Amino acid sequence: MPGLLDMPLQRKIGLLVLVGLLLMFGLFGLLGALLADDHARQTADERLVIAQLTVSFLDSEIEEQFRQLETAAALAADATDDLGSQQHLLRDLLRQPEPFVTSVFLTDRTGRLRWAEPAELAELGADLSSYPHVRAPLATGARYVSGVHTMGATGNPTAVLAVPVIGPDGVPVGVLGAAIDPNHRALHDLVAAARQLGQTGHAELVDQVGRVIVSSEPSRVLEPGEHPEFYRPLLERRASDVGTTGPIGDEDAAERGQRHVMAFVPLVHAPWGLLLGGSEAEFLALAHRWLWLTAIVGGLSLVIALFLVWVTTRSVARPVQALTTASRRIAAGDLATPVPSLGEGEVRALAEAFDDMRRHLRQALEALAVEKSRYQAIVGSMADAVFTTDAQLRVTAFNPAAEALTGRSAAEVLGRPCLEVVRPVDDQGKTACSDNCPLLRASSAASPTVAKETIRRRDGRAVVVATARSAIHDHSGTLAGVVHVLRDISAEEELSRLKDEFLSTVSHELRTPLSFVKGYASTLLLPDGPRDEATTRRCLQVIVEASDELQELVDNLLDMSRIGAGALSVEPQPVRLEVLARAAVERARVRAQGHRVQVAVTAGLPLVSADPHRIEQVLYNLLDNAIKYSPEGGRVTIAAEAAAAEVLVSVADEGLGIPPEEMSGLFERFHRGKTARARHIGGSGLGLAICKGIVAAHGGCIWAESPVPGRPPGALPGTVICFTLPTEAGRSGCAPPAELRASGATVGAAQLTSATVEPM
Repeated sequence: MPGLLDMPLQRKIGLLVLVGLLLMFGLFGLLGALLADDHARQTADERLVIAQLTVSFLDSEIEEQFRQLETAAALAADATDDLGSQQHLLRDLLRQPEPFVTSVFLTDRTGRLRWAEPAELAELGADLSSYPHVRAPLATGARYVSGVHTMGATGNPTAVLAVPVIGPDGVPVGVLGAAIDPNHRALHDLVAAARQLGQTGHAELVDQVGRVIVSSEPSRVLEPGEHPEFYRPLLERRASDVGTTGPIGDEDAAERGQRHVMAFVPLVHAPWGLLLGGSEAEFLALAHRWLWLTAIVGGLSLVIALFLVWVTTRSVARPVQALTTASRRIAAGDLATPVPSLGEGEVRALAEAFDDMRRHLRQALEALAVEKSRYQAIVGSMADAVFTTDAQLRVTAFNPAAEALTGRSAAEVLGRPCLEVVRPVDDQGKTACSDNCPLLRASSAASPTVAKETIRRRDGRAVVVATARSAIHDHSGTLAGVVHVLRDISAEEELSRLKDEFLSTVSHELRTPLSFVKGYASTLLLPDGPRDEATTRRCLQVIVEASDELQELVDNLLDMSRIGAGALSVEPQPVRLEVLARAAVERARVRAQGHRVQVAVTAGLPLVSADPHRIEQVLYNLLDNAIKYSPEGGRVTIAAEAAAAEVLVSVADEGLGIPPEEMSGLFERFHRGKTARARHIGGSGLGLAICKGIVAAHGGCIWAESPVPGRPPGALPGTVICFTLPTEAGRSGCAPPAELRASGATVGAAQLTSATVEPM
C-alpha cells in the first residue's frame, strides 16, 4: 500500500484502470462460469429427465408383461386339470404384436416343468426349483425379476419375469415365467437416448448384481457395468442422482483416465437401474469456450483501454504533478513561492484556487504566529500555574509556573490525563474536579468560579491552591477543552492560620497579666482592702511584674515588626559573652524554679562585637524556651566557645526534642510546634523568629539540632539552639554548621578547658 500511494499519478491511474478492468473481466468470467455451470446443471437435469422418461417407459413395459403373466396365471389356475387348455392360453403370450417375450414356461408347485414354449427350452418334468425365478415366487407368492444371464443353446442374454400361479386356497400351485429379449426395440431406445447426449453419450441398463442388460456399447452386455462405485449405493437405496464418476481405468483403453457425468435412475417394477451420461470434457466444453472467449475479448479491451488511459492522463498528470510539488512546498512551510497555472479548464481553475489558498494561508499563519507569541509570552510570564486540557482531559499545555508548582516538567505531562498530574481535593478530601471542571459538571455553561483545593506535588507535599477553570469552545460552540489556572496560596493559608493562632495566643498571654493588674489594683481600691504596708507592697509588686510581662510582649511585637520591615538596628560594641549569659540567667531566675541552669563558657573566650541588650534578649528567649520544654528538674546549659573568627553560643535542654518535619519552620514567626500545642505551653511564637532577626543583624547565623549530640541511649533527645557572633577582630558572616565543626567547635559545650558552671 505505501508503494501504491507513492506511485506517480499517471501510473496510479493506469494501475487503477487495469485493476478495474481486471475486476470487470473477472466478473464477466465469473458470470460465464456461472452460466456454464447453470448450463451444466440444466444438461445434467436433462439427462436425469431423459433417464427418468426411459425408465418410466421400461417400467410400463415390464408392468404390462407382469399384468399379462398374472392374467394368464389366473386363467391357468382355473384350468389346472386341463393341460391342453393351459397350453392354449400360454401360447397367446407369444402371439402379441412386437413380442417382448421370447419364451414362456410353467411349473407345478414342486418346481417341475409342466410346459415350455418353445419346447426345446427344457425337458418336461425337469426340476427347476433351484432357479431363483422359480424358487422365489413359490416361497413368497410375489413377482420376481431375475438378473441378466444366458439361456439355451444359443447363449443369448435374457432375463426372466416370473409370477406365482395361485390356487383356490390362496397357496401357489406353480410358477408362470416369461423370458424377455434384451434386444427388443424398447430396450434399444436407450441407444437413441444416449446419442442425444453428444459424441460421448453412453447408456447402460444394469441388473440387481451390476451386470449389463443392455448398453449403447453392445459388447458390454453381460459384463459388469461401468462406474459401480457411483451407481451401486444408489441401486441399493433405490435412489436417483446425477454426479461425476471416478476416472476410467483399464476396462476402457479409449477413455482411460476420463470422467463421466452420469444420471442414474432405478426401475420401479424391476430391481434394475439405468445409467445415462457422457464425457465430462464434452460436458464442460461450453464453459471452456466461454472462458477462452472472455479472456480473448478482455485482453483486447484491456490493451485498448490502457492506450486511451495513457493518452488521457498525460494531459492531466503533468499539471497535477506540478500541483503536488507545490503542495509539498507549502506543507514544508514555503508559502512565498507562487503556484504555477498549468493545464486547462478545471485543472487551471484548481491551480489558481490553490495559489489563492497559499496567499490566505500565509496571511493567516503570520497572524497566528503573532497571536501564539503573545499567548506564550503572557502564559509563560504568569506567576500563576496555567495548563490546558483537551476534551478528553489530556494535558495540552503546561507553563513554567505549573512545572514549579507540581514538580513535573512539561515534557513529562503533555498528553497524559490531568488527573494523573493534578489530583485536587476539597476541604473534605473529596475529588473537586467534578464540581469545577466544565467538562464534568452538569452545567458546563456556568461562569468560571474560583475554588480552594489541595493538590499533591510530585514529592508528595500537599499544596493549597486557588483554582479557576474555564471552558474552551471551538467555532461551533462545542466544548473543546479547559483552561486551568492554579495559584499557590499555601503561604497565605499558613500565614492566616498562624495569625489566627497568634491572635489566640497573644489574647491569652495578654489576658493573664491584665487579670493580675486589674485584680490586684481592684483589691487596693476596695474600701475594706488591705492597709498594711507589706500587703500593699506585695500587690504593687505583682502589678509591676504583670506590667513587665505586658511590656515584654509589646516589645516582642515591636521587634518582630521592625525585623519584618528590615528596620531593626543594633549597636555592636566589645562585650564579654559570659556577662550577658549571667544577666540572662538572672533575669530568668523566677521562671527557672525547679530546673538546673548552667553557664559553661570557655576560659579566655575573646570579646564579641555585639549589642549587649539584644544578645541578652536572644539568650533570655532561648533560655525561656528551654525551660518551658524541659521536664521538672531538667538541666539547661548555656555554653560558648571560640570557633575560627567567631564565637559559637549554644543553649541545650533535656526535653522532648523537635520532630524533623518541624525543623524547617522552627524560626518562622508565629510558629508553635505540635508539642507546645498538645501540652498547652504558653507563648506567642515570636521568640525564635526575633532571635533569628537579631543574630542576622549581627552577621551571625542560628540553627537547631535535635537530638543533642552526645545524649546517652534511652534519655530524652533534647534540643540545642546554636548561634554565632563575630569576635571583636573577627569577620562578619554566617558560617555553616559543618564548617564550624570542622574548626573544632562542639555543640553542647561538653569538652571545656576552663569553664564557669553555676547551677540554679
